[in-house]
Amino acid sequence: MAESRGGQEDRLLKDSYSRHYERGAWWVRAESLQRALTSSQLKLKPKSANIAGLQLADILAHPVKQAVLRDEGLIDAMPTPFISRLLEVIEPKFNRELYKNRIKGYGKVLYPAEK
Repeated sequence: MAESRGGQEDRLLKDSYSRHYERGAWWVRAESLQRALTSSQLKLKPKSANIAGLQLADILAHPVKQAVLRDEGLIDAMPTPFISRLLEVIEPKFNRELYKNRIKGYGKVLYPAEK
């Protein structure tokens, strides 16, 4: 389930979800995704629905976004003590490069990538 953003954004997100569900991605086969996901179609709900899981995702996503932007030199803002502590707890869960244990480009990725 994801939070609705509006017409075109919702269609693009649903199309991307369906494409990954049907074809997989370079790092995971479609069969693995299909076993892990509960539906072949992405469900979208408006923010006004106040879904607890989506609220939790918002609480986690903003600090991670700020950390990625700061790591890329796009913002100077220093994290608050709450965000610093949250990142300490979340960071061990980030995907890492297999042999070098690097997070940047694996568990923290900026899209679209700067050229």
